[in-house]
Amino acid sequence: MGGSLVILFLIPFTNTSEVRSTTFRPIFKIFYWLIVADFLILGWVGQKPVKDVYVLVGQVGTVFYFLFFIVLIPAIGIIETKLAHTKSK
Repeated sequence: MGGSLVILFLIPFTNTSEVRSTTFRPIFKIFYWLIVADFLILGWVGQKPVKDVYVLVGQVGTVFYFLFFIVLIPAIGIIETKLAHTKSK
């Protein structure tokens, strides 16, 4: 639980995008809405009884949560930066 809060403090260090506004980041917008859905699903699963199905959904949601902040934010930033530089040439 503490890791989910600590990872939020690491966002400024893992964000590799040159563009800081999400208005001009179409790939990030898609993943933003996926993390919002993941947050809602994890909140819903947290209210359910401990059964195999809910535990599995919670584990998958937790993996995506950490994957988003550790892997996807830097990767999306690199991809969008390369796309911005190739289109400007």
